[in-house]
Parts: sequence; C-alpha cells; structure tokens
Amino acid sequence: MPDALKWDTRLTVMLNGVAVTPIDSFNPTFNVPVQPLHSLEADNVAHIVQPQAFTFTMAVKAIGTAAATLTTMALNSTAFTIAVQEAKGNDWTFNSIAFNDCYITSVATTIVIDGVPTTTFNCVCLQAVPALPG
Repeated sequence: MPDALKWDTRLTVMLNGVAVTPIDSFNPTFNVPVQPLHSLEADNVAHIVQPQAFTFTMAVKAIGTAAATLTTMALNSTAFTIAVQEAKGNDWTFNSIAFNDCYITSVATTIVIDGVPTTTFNCVCLQAVPALPG
C-alpha cells in the first residue's frame, strides 16, 4: 500500500511576498465560454470564444487579524497572490502554482456557537500560472 498523503503544504494568501493567512478551503471555477455561430444555410458553422474568467471562493478561520486584513484588502481593492506554502514534502499535484492579481469581490462570515467562526471570500483572479511536475 502506498503511504498516505501527509498534506504538509497548503495554499496561502500572500500580500507583497508575505503570508497573510493559510486557506481552509479553496473552490475554483474556470469559465471559458464558447458561443456557436449559425448562418442562414446551416447551424453551428463556427464558434466565437468569449473572454475567460477565473473566480474562486476561499474560506479562512476568523481568528486573529486574518479576516480583518482580508476585509480591508477587499475594501481597498488590493491585489494579492495565492501561493503554495510548503512546510516539507512534495504532495501537491503542481510543483508550484501562482494565482496572481487576485481581488476580493465579496465577504461573508459564518458565526457558530461551538467552534471557530469562518469567513468566506468570493474572489476573481486575473492570472493563473500552473507548473506541472516533471
């Protein structure tokens, strides 16, 4: 049996090369819309590729100053980067990944009675650069 993954690395919000907070959950959505083009003679004779969009939702624990820092970044439209923060090991699919020019578009906090509150951030990324292992 292969060894279980240790997950010693994690995604982190970076601002000017400094880690702001680790990310608890990350849900990306890539949208590459294609519109079929029709003519009077036939259907689907060509296609038009519309602009790509990459959005994501991330959740962080609302403890310390992390949620406040990210909320201030949202209010000021401050660009940030999502990067892999590696403690030890090599257990991610990508060698490295860079989500650059990210902006927070909305913020929501979930308050729970018996645990740590979580803040969810909806974001847009203007540049994603993956590097596959090899």
